[in-house]
Amino acid sequence: MQQLSIDLASLFKFSFQQYKSYASFIIGAVLTFIVLAVVPQIYYMLRAPENPTLETQFVSFLLTAAQIFLSLGFTKLMLLLVQDAAVSVADMFNNFSIFFSYFVASFIYGLAVSIGLLLLIAPGIWIAIRFQFFPYFIIENGDSSFTALQKSFNLSQDLLLELFVFGVAVVFLNLIGALLFGVGVIFTYPLTTMATAVIYRSLVEESDTIPANSYRS
Repeated sequence: MQQLSIDLASLFKFSFQQYKSYASFIIGAVLTFIVLAVVPQIYYMLRAPENPTLETQFVSFLLTAAQIFLSLGFTKLMLLLVQDAAVSVADMFNNFSIFFSYFVASFIYGLAVSIGLLLLIAPGIWIAIRFQFFPYFIIENGDSSFTALQKSFNLSQDLLLELFVFGVAVVFLNLIGALLFGVGVIFTYPLTTMATAVIYRSLVEESDTIPANSYRS
């Protein structure tokens, strides 16, 4: 694959246009995710006893699994929307057949990034960048956990610096969204998720540009 560069201005411009086109649906999806996945986790963390029991650990696991499941659904929605594909609320919840692969891959990914961050930070960032596209391979192809992680590793080669800069932009935007009383996340989270999906699709289509011409406003 030839050396590419990511046109951040065009990338976020297209993502913003898609957000505007599907604003009501996206806002509903974000609020659903927050209410069903984020709020229960925060509530439980605030109410959890200092000395966890087997029961409380089991409840924590269920809440985490539910959050991961809804995260998979939300990522799928954003991937469909950047392609102007037919989408419905059901697409956020009808992913049981691929959930196990996504759950295992998420666990491996999260563990590897955490260990890498403990090893002078840089290895964790490298791992986060190289394997970040695994959800899309699972969603589109139904790949196994290890296959999706391997494909993401191959897809992201030669783009380490570009993807690092993009990642910094993603963190910055979502941090701003969180600082705006958390309300801004309703805009920044789907925007950055769609932008990531556009990069994935552009790479899979072996486009000469990122974003590909079909993902430019």
